[in-house]
Amino acid sequence: MKKLILVTLLLSQLAWADCDVKSASFLANEHQVGEIQNLQETAKQGVCTVEFDIEVDGVNHHLTETEKGWEQTPSLCYYARERARKNLLLNLGGKFKSEAVTSCKDGTTPPTKIRIGDTILANEVGPSPIKKTFKHKGATCRMFQEHTTVDRELRTYNGVICQIDNSDTNWLVVDKW
Repeated sequence: MKKLILVTLLLSQLAWADCDVKSASFLANEHQVGEIQNLQETAKQGVCTVEFDIEVDGVNHHLTETEKGWEQTPSLCYYARERARKNLLLNLGGKFKSEAVTSCKDGTTPPTKIRIGDTILANEVGPSPIKKTFKHKGATCRMFQEHTTVDRELRTYNGVICQIDNSDTNWLVVDKW
């Protein structure tokens, strides 16, 4: 009974304080992938079959893939290597990560528009075509893109977010244009 009262009291406090709970989950695939070894290409008119070994996370894998099409043989063999490699990495999976942030503001509704200075989760904003992370004043940063509709027109905004105190959860919006 005491637990029920405590939970009810906590929920009423969160509702009164106008709290916003942000949560995000994603599958993180981070693998150490070696170079293609022992490549064998068997090509005929419009068909290329490749066979090779590749090391992923210290484990050797033997892959075989066939590509058919009207392209030139080198292109078909390239596509076969790429598809074999991508299929292997897709099947290896990764670690499922989940993160949540609760922010409370007395008497105000948290804004939905992301502004410079906001603390957000990394996946609250879309990825940028520029995928690389970079360091700025010791913090890990990355670019993002945000798509919103203004007066029935789709607009794309770019920006930069940086990790706060090496936290996987909290990112600071540093710039937006």
